[in-house]
Amino acid sequence: MTSFLGTYTHTLDSKGRLSIPSKFRKATGEIFVLTLGLDGCLFFYPQDEWRRVESKLRSLPFTSSRSRFFTREITSQACEVSVDSHGRIVIPQSLRELTGLGKDVLVIGAVERVEFWDPERYAKYKEEFGLSYEEVAETLWENQTDAAGNEGEE
Repeated sequence: MTSFLGTYTHTLDSKGRLSIPSKFRKATGEIFVLTLGLDGCLFFYPQDEWRRVESKLRSLPFTSSRSRFFTREITSQACEVSVDSHGRIVIPQSLRELTGLGKDVLVIGAVERVEFWDPERYAKYKEEFGLSYEEVAETLWENQTDAAGNEGEE
């Protein structure tokens, strides 16, 4: 399983093409699923990881209006994209508009997926989040049990 790590700034050309960092391309193949992400970005999944997302979507109760809404939104905006011989993908105009992507794009590794952000939108998201990196880390790691069953340190 591949982990996507790091942040890169790439340029979107006039045809909507974006270069994918070579580290990300080499580890995952040439076909990906691109879809509307959360918090104003796009999610970019390798096919095997997208299958895991689909499996989770299939397990959601169809009687739940929230499940139906989320499934419709993430799948109706999804498309398969291929990496061309120059290491680029085409981001459809509709997805660029939904996320405000302009000329500069932050390409952020997020473990099992890659996220595409407009730099200004990402800065605003971080500012409005309201907690520091350290505060979030403390909250997430607090009282977590590790694989051996030991409580995390505070």
